[in-house]
Amino acid sequence: MRKIAPNERQKMRKAYVKKLIHVIRTQGFLSLTIQDIANTMNLSRASLYNYFSSKEDVIMELTNICIDYINEAGHTISNEELSYPLRFQKVFEQAVFSAVYSSDIYLSELKRSCPHLYEKKMQSRKEQLSTIHTFYQKGMRDGVFNKLNPSILIIQDETVLGKLVNTSFLIDEDLSLKQALFDYYMAKKTQIIKPQYLNNMINEDIHGMMDCILEKLAI
Repeated sequence: MRKIAPNERQKMRKAYVKKLIHVIRTQGFLSLTIQDIANTMNLSRASLYNYFSSKEDVIMELTNICIDYINEAGHTISNEELSYPLRFQKVFEQAVFSAVYSSDIYLSELKRSCPHLYEKKMQSRKEQLSTIHTFYQKGMRDGVFNKLNPSILIIQDETVLGKLVNTSFLIDEDLSLKQALFDYYMAKKTQIIKPQYLNNMINEDIHGMMDCILEKLAI
């Protein structure tokens, strides 16, 4: 087998780990065997070891993907040179990402089996919530956002998006994930952004934004 270049190997690690998202967020990972993981990745067990040294290595990659994205998004949300509506889109995107990657069962099992990764993930989450909270407060202070409780807005995203990324809910409601996210985004921005600033978003490519989110998540 040809030698895999480091950058290609890292790219493939991310691609293979993303195939596990649905299984891990709904069933956890403690009960998964290496063979289960290989099957979900459409790899042989031998091929899997070309990219991952162990099951913990797989979980570490998944956790780091989430943390890296949260950190990157946080820089955008905090960038006051960008408009509030544009940064609001990033808050929404980040909330979707968190709902997909951070289910209760995943976090519970991470805490039990990989406490060092769990602590790293929780620290990242703490910083994420602080960044979003500050963003909403400044938007309200500057008159762009309606005066609402930032903590309630954050909990709202966690609750609603946690439901929307649930496959059984989408099937019951005969919705695609893209349509569900579109409908929630429209409701959310109307709730938060004052009308005069909403008017500046008329030409916003919402469907393009949704496609970008789904592409990043690879779901």
